[in-house]
Amino acid sequence: RAALRLGALLERRGETAEAGRWYLEAAEAGEARAASALGFLLRDSGDEAGAETWWRSAARDGDGPAANALGALHARRGERQEAQRWYRAAVEAGDINGSFNLALLSAGQGRTAQAEQWYRRAAYAGHREAANALAVLLLQRGDADGAEPWFSKAAEAGSVDASFNLGILYAGRGQEEAATRWYRRAAEAGHAEAALQLAVELLRSGTGDAERRLAEKWLRQAAEGGSVEGAFRLAVLLERYGEAAEQGEGPAEYERWYERAAEAGHRRAQVRLGMCAAGRDDVVTAARWYREAAEAGSRNGAFNLGLLLAREGSEPEAALWWRRAAEAGHGRAALRLALLASRRGDLAEGGSWCTRAMELGPAEVTERAARLRDALAQELTA
Repeated sequence: RAALRLGALLERRGETAEAGRWYLEAAEAGEARAASALGFLLRDSGDEAGAETWWRSAARDGDGPAANALGALHARRGERQEAQRWYRAAVEAGDINGSFNLALLSAGQGRTAQAEQWYRRAAYAGHREAANALAVLLLQRGDADGAEPWFSKAAEAGSVDASFNLGILYAGRGQEEAATRWYRRAAEAGHAEAALQLAVELLRSGTGDAERRLAEKWLRQAAEGGSVEGAFRLAVLLERYGEAAEQGEGPAEYERWYERAAEAGHRRAQVRLGMCAAGRDDVVTAARWYREAAEAGSRNGAFNLGLLLAREGSEPEAALWWRRAAEAGHGRAALRLALLASRRGDLAEGGSWCTRAMELGPAEVTERAARLRDALAQELTA
């Protein structure tokens, strides 16, 4: 046991090679915890085969963490039965991570009832992420009252995800003060989507400089933490309040954030990035982003791509994109199609697109479409 303690001390100091030597000595003497610890050292060094050998040795002697590690190893390989066997061995050895992992395994197989049982077992034993997962499962089936105490238990134990989920729960009930408190707790612990929610609430409730600066702070945290929506909203905020690139410094910061969101598939960011490119006459880049947005279902992307193509002399292709936009509910696209039809003398089709444009709006489009429809009607009856 002295060798095990010395190995643990050396590992905490970062002297892993020397720690491994002492763990090996203790493991060869039959100390299961040393064999388990050696397995984790070998795994971290990339020696999975060596790790598996020592974990098996430790697990056979009743070491729960080693059995759980073997379960995870087999789960990654897709060997579910072996994973389940070792997770069960971990549970029998008193490792609550085994219960949690059995729940995850069951949930992944669609066995919700079994997943709930294992989540409960781990949660009652104090596993905070199991408590959070149990609450999510309960919430998904409509039991918000049952979910709340488990979210609270997990959050109080330090689960950042549970703090965020409590924010969602309270926001859904209209309890904004409580929601903000939990979002803030999660955001301060680094949760990107919680930071986004705080920013959204600030921008909704106030328009002063102080609120805007604080919202920008939270949006930066969200964006830098990987929130795609956070990156988009940060870009919108920076663009709206006049942030611009210095001469010779490349694109403005807001454009860089649009690009990050666009590259992650955010359609509105793709459209905005296309508009930025079009504004500096970079037609190729603008067309690329409009097309990407349009093909992903953005009606604004389809409309703007149509405008770009029409300016470049490709009116037939522009009409195809305007049709797609109009069929998705874009009033200006419908008006463009009406104008095209009327120019080529197809008065009936022009009137039909006028009616559609009037239905879709906005008000300025409705007014123009009504005037055009009246003119077309007069032509038809002339």
